Amino acid sequence: MQNKQAVMQCIQNCTNNANNLRSAANMINNAGVRDMVTQGAHHIEQCIRQCESVIQTP
Repeated sequence: MQNKQAVMQCIQNCTNNANNLRSAANMINNAGVRDMVTQGAHHIEQCIRQCESVIQTP
């Protein structure tokens, strides 16, 4: 149970970081840089999905 809680906390932290990256990306004028920052947020979200599937597994 303790490990599940740690993973859930990590998911929350990662979700916050992905949201922060997306917010920061919205303020970037350079389209190439904005796209790279957005891709970084997307990669974090992919990791979140994998972590969510781990805690769903019995």
